[in-house]
Amino acid sequence: MSVDSYPETRESQHPGSKQRSYRELCSMGWPQLVTCIWFALLFFYFGNVHLFYSDIWGHVSYGEWIVAHQSLPVYDPFLSLAEGVKSIDAAWLSQVFFAKVYESFGVRGMSHLFALTVFTTHVLFWLAFYLKTGRAGISTLASFLLVVFSSSRIAIIRPEIFGTLCVALMLVIMAWSEKYDVWVRRGIPDNDTQNSRKKAPLVLLLALYLGIPLIFLAWANLHGSFVVGLAIVGLQFLGRVLEVGWRTRSLVQVCNDPWVRRWLVVTELSVCGALLNPYHIDLFLNSLTFPRNPNLKDVLEWEPLEFRDAEGIWFCTSWVLMLGLYRHSRATIRTADVLRVGLLSLAVIVGVRMIGWFSVVFVYAMVPHLSNVIPRRELLVPDLNTDSNQQIPFWSRKTPLITAVCALIVWFGFAFSNVATPLFGGKPRPLDKIYSQGTPRKLTEFLKEHPPQGQLWNPQWWGDWLVWDGPAGMNVFMTTNAVHLTPPRVWKDYLGIARANRGWQSVAEKYAVTTFIVHKEKQVQLDRQVRRLEGFKVVYEDDLSVVVSREPDLIAATSEDKSEDTEQSTNVKQEVQP
Repeated sequence: MSVDSYPETRESQHPGSKQRSYRELCSMGWPQLVTCIWFALLFFYFGNVHLFYSDIWGHVSYGEWIVAHQSLPVYDPFLSLAEGVKSIDAAWLSQVFFAKVYESFGVRGMSHLFALTVFTTHVLFWLAFYLKTGRAGISTLASFLLVVFSSSRIAIIRPEIFGTLCVALMLVIMAWSEKYDVWVRRGIPDNDTQNSRKKAPLVLLLALYLGIPLIFLAWANLHGSFVVGLAIVGLQFLGRVLEVGWRTRSLVQVCNDPWVRRWLVVTELSVCGALLNPYHIDLFLNSLTFPRNPNLKDVLEWEPLEFRDAEGIWFCTSWVLMLGLYRHSRATIRTADVLRVGLLSLAVIVGVRMIGWFSVVFVYAMVPHLSNVIPRRELLVPDLNTDSNQQIPFWSRKTPLITAVCALIVWFGFAFSNVATPLFGGKPRPLDKIYSQGTPRKLTEFLKEHPPQGQLWNPQWWGDWLVWDGPAGMNVFMTTNAVHLTPPRVWKDYLGIARANRGWQSVAEKYAVTTFIVHKEKQVQLDRQVRRLEGFKVVYEDDLSVVVSREPDLIAATSEDKSEDTEQSTNVKQEVQP
């Protein structure tokens, strides 16, 4: 037997008491308190996330290039080894946005942008869950599960955060539509029938036919993940077709079903909205074929799922949870949810990077079953004329005191965050606390003083930072944003040098590499061998990196710096002597 998980409208226990109605309006319970604590912790966490040193700086560089040239790049503007490979910049609008934020607010603005965007996204997810269940506690539990299952994807600032914001907006509209559909099937209370049936459909249809297509219009220009959103909407339509067809066994009934027609129109309008991008249908093809790029097989986040890794453990846990909920829940299992979870599960198995999108559709599908399995406890306002401690259990009470505590938690969560601290006259977070620990800031300071003139070899994960913070025109070997644009032969040669495979010196000579930048901890073998190269000399070294070059000007300049430092230290010693 299937039951709907949406709560029916309940009449007030004491409709004639104004004092009771005002008290109920201002009273909250323990689920609301837990929700406030949860979001206060989320806001604090997102505000303290470090800016990773990898691809974000490549996106900022792209954004600045687009603004400066007032056009989209045809080829990668920062990687000469990718010359001739055409580029489809699926995240151009996000890159321009990043560049503008950095120009106006600096690196702290980038950190605040990440915190506000991701926090807003999770608030919208919570709202979608609440529309499906009507229970604050269950929605908060679902939000917690979503953060846990997607933990490997939420702590890095990149254009994907705007794609996640778009899917959160879309799920709110979808949950709203499902809730209205249930209202119609179950019957709206008599006192609300006329108003609800006149107002709700118009607003809802505007959200469906205008809101969702506009979301895809923005999404297709913000990030290539819009194809995941189209799959979510398309499977919503297909799931409705299968449900109606199975129930009625009639093609005519399927075609006459209002929600089949509505989701068909929404899907078509969404595709049309996504086509409004600079590349049109080519963007669709590029986004669909992007994971098949052979270079991505060697990139960690695009590797197949390993069940012993953290992502594999959470993926298996989610499936165990799903089977358990399906076994004990009496809520309806929606066909669209099964199709979406199945499709995204296959995507995760092929490429572990899809774990974030899988987590979204999984929790969205499971939240009604969580609400059905976990029993409801009525939250009641204590009667002022009776002994409330005896009448209502402690954990089921709603009081204005809890409301005041919730307001206090929300205020402190905002006031003590890094976003709000400067507004109250506090010191902003130091830059050392904003950049991630592995950011080679000292390295780029040296390179700006002594810019290499020839071909540079560098770790791929530092390439975007070197382009962004290094000297202008520096000829880097590889960047994270250009992995898919690099010819397969160049990518294999890069990996051969990075792993110090046999004959790597000959490969480096083929590209006329004059300077090597090596990560000392992650490239121990290469670090050991570049120091032995004939004609090369260590020109810079710190705890994180080493620079080895054969450029005479660079060697001479660094030698002069060392001699000046030696003279200064000698003079200091002589002054200290009595």
